[in-house]
Amino acid sequence: MGYEYRTLHGYNMFDMSSMLQKAIRRGDWTHAGFAACELYYSYYNYLWKRLLVISAEDCNDMLTQEIIALRLADDEVNAKKKKGEIRDEIFISKAIMLLVRAQKNRDACYFACNFMTSKNETDPEKFEHVDSISTCKLGVDGIPDWVFDKHTLRGRKMGRTSLDMIRDEQECLQPHQIGFFDDGDWYQWYQNHKICEADQRKYPEFAKDKTRYK
Repeated sequence: MGYEYRTLHGYNMFDMSSMLQKAIRRGDWTHAGFAACELYYSYYNYLWKRLLVISAEDCNDMLTQEIIALRLADDEVNAKKKKGEIRDEIFISKAIMLLVRAQKNRDACYFACNFMTSKNETDPEKFEHVDSISTCKLGVDGIPDWVFDKHTLRGRKMGRTSLDMIRDEQECLQPHQIGFFDDGDWYQWYQNHKICEADQRKYPEFAKDKTRYK
């Protein structure tokens, strides 16, 4: 059996990564904070890299530089902390809340998947933030079902596909910023990528009445 990547309290690292990004898309700070806390103490560098990706992939606001600045501040304040010492979580907490509250659209992802196949200003002080990500609780229902998409082993076992993810993650954006490609049919992606038989069957209905961008 291969090595299993586990977080602070034993959760699957990939599940927590999925929860983090999908919770941010949904404007759900509780689940985003919980996942961030699990990753922060086990996969620090990975967590910050994931937040950079999210800032570009899901957020309409110009937040990537804010996330970079918060990462640098986190490193500066916590660099001399010894193993086992409590880290100051304020910077990761603020990063999470900026991303949760940012206007969302999937234009960058659509553009990358369909057009790359061969200034909004933000004031961080206007956004609320939790005192500590460690205060975020998972809740009695456990890990939400929407965590498990085709990027997780459990989601693949459940038969979830790329097209399911494209549809569901577009519909869940919160708060949603109207984008250029909200009604795009993902035609180039469909033509240029090897997709499973289930997606091939689903695609005609998915693309019906959508706009083709070429």
